[in-house]
Amino acid sequence: MGFLFHISRCNQYDLTEFLPWHIAGKRVGYVHKKHSKYLEAFPKLFVSMSDHFALSDALVNPQDRTMAIEEMLEILRTEDPKLSKLNEKYAVKENINGKTLMEIDRGAADFFGILNTGVHLNGITNDHENKKMWVATRSHQRKTFPGELDNMVAGGQPSNITRQENVVKECYEEASIPEELAKASEPKGFVSYNMQAGTTLRRKILYVYDLYLPSSFIPLPNDNEVEKFDLVPVETVMETIKNRPHAFKYNCNLVIIDFLIREGLINEDLENFNKLVGGLRSPII
Repeated sequence: MGFLFHISRCNQYDLTEFLPWHIAGKRVGYVHKKHSKYLEAFPKLFVSMSDHFALSDALVNPQDRTMAIEEMLEILRTEDPKLSKLNEKYAVKENINGKTLMEIDRGAADFFGILNTGVHLNGITNDHENKKMWVATRSHQRKTFPGELDNMVAGGQPSNITRQENVVKECYEEASIPEELAKASEPKGFVSYNMQAGTTLRRKILYVYDLYLPSSFIPLPNDNEVEKFDLVPVETVMETIKNRPHAFKYNCNLVIIDFLIREGLINEDLENFNKLVGGLRSPII
């Protein structure tokens, strides 16, 4: 199907199916119209307007808002099994540079359509210009995308640590990469997308890192999220993304395509190259 398939797949949504919700006059997310009943069931918490919901102005600080929404989620989790509690807080902001207006459990981030971020790391070996990439296989026991291929290290961005600290944490948790080695990872920008998944909206910015590893290093799964790691020639990874569109978890394709462009393996010779490059950094709605 080609590389552009992944851009299209990650940017399909119908915003007319959603209603925005605001905090202190700032739009911070989108809730599907089918879920409006959940917000309307808490009139002291959410005020229903003609074209959006507004969090009550009686909640004047981030702590009060966070506590009130968590109490709401405790009730909703009994009604909607998709709202799992993951015990990791995400910051709720108007935009990436905005102030944190509250925090919300990671399990409810897409339900409320908030902007959220994560870190994705390409693990690379470079033996005499023969670049290879460490590819993770997600555990078949995972609830999300079981058995699919993944970046070597990836994770959402908690609100209480920096991105660099998160990279180090995820490197150890997922691949047993020691701190001193993980700190050598190089930030390489970001990819972004807006993607509807049923009645949820994923508004994502993924910060991309490259980590060049010694050929002697062998990553080992250190939690239950990764089943195994394979060291694969970059050209083979490229062919997999191009010809097996559902082999990798959907957003990992964007991260690797970005790497392939930076390495010159995808270049101006490709038809619609500019569309591909622009699509990797879609403006967040």
